[in-house]
Amino acid sequence: MAQNKNKAGQPTPLGTARELRVIFEMLAMVSFRSTLDKIKCGDGHPVVVAPSFMTGDGGTAALRGFLRRRGFAAYGWEQGLNSGMSEQKYLAYERHVKELAARHCRKVSVIGWSLGGIYARTLAYKNPDIVRQVITLGSPIHIPGMDGVTGPVLKLYEMMNPGALTDPMLEWQNCWQATPTVPSTAMYSEGDGIVDWQFCIDKELNNNTENLRVPGSHVGLTHNVAVMYAVAERLAQREDRWQPFDVSGLRSRVYAHSAVPA
Repeated sequence: MAQNKNKAGQPTPLGTARELRVIFEMLAMVSFRSTLDKIKCGDGHPVVVAPSFMTGDGGTAALRGFLRRRGFAAYGWEQGLNSGMSEQKYLAYERHVKELAARHCRKVSVIGWSLGGIYARTLAYKNPDIVRQVITLGSPIHIPGMDGVTGPVLKLYEMMNPGALTDPMLEWQNCWQATPTVPSTAMYSEGDGIVDWQFCIDKELNNNTENLRVPGSHVGLTHNVAVMYAVAERLAQREDRWQPFDVSGLRSRVYAHSAVPA
């Protein structure tokens, strides 16, 4: 296990400094673009990507552009800056996804990066009839509530979200913590310098759920070649033929499935 967290499960200064790997991940993405674009095409179904805390659709543009080139109808979440958990913002995001499902007459796959995964998992929990599958990228789906957050992070959160500590969405933890009833992939990196990876995986697994380890930083998850490949492969499956990601052969050098930690 990567030793990037202190005893409280918080990132250490060394672990956070390793997030500078994002520079190399972005360079690799550019270098491998022609190779990535040879990946099997999608089937045109809609995909919505929700961004991380303090980012907007610009932060997921590279991933969405890649998915569009591979034949998926990729969209941003179109709710501006993801400044935290907000019932009002969630409801607008939910309407957006429902409108796309109606427009395409197809179920929607939802992807969430970091805090965006909280929104994606909540939507899948509340609307399994319109969600094809859900993929989270370094999302703290099992992180303790806001009572366990202190210091500058809490101050920034409160500044960006007046009244955030009493927002109704904070009471919906069962929505994103429950194992999804739709096919689900929780991607995580043991080298994550922002979120303890053990908060990012499902604690209960079933035939439609997997925890997939990928290499890299937290900040670079939407620009990571390995992540892009795995996301496209997950989305390219037939709606009624979902299978866990194959980690055999050469893939075992990059990916691994995680069991629930003891």
